[in-house]
Amino acid sequence: MAMTASAIRFDAEEKEWITAFAEMNGITFSAQVRQWTLERLEDEMDARDLKLAVKEDDGTRTSWADTKQELGIA
Repeated sequence: MAMTASAIRFDAEEKEWITAFAEMNGITFSAQVRQWTLERLEDEMDARDLKLAVKEDDGTRTSWADTKQELGIA
């Protein structure tokens, strides 16, 4: 996968803090920021999907016994 560069500005103290944390994890500053960003994006998408699912839920529920019968499971 080709990587592109992006600039993000941090205060010197913030950058030192992130760098120290990244070093504790044995990764680079860039890798740490990328990891956090992608994790946050995934969390936000999951929250959005849940919100949509709850909104679309019509309240219909099926018992486990009915589900097993429907699937032919004893």
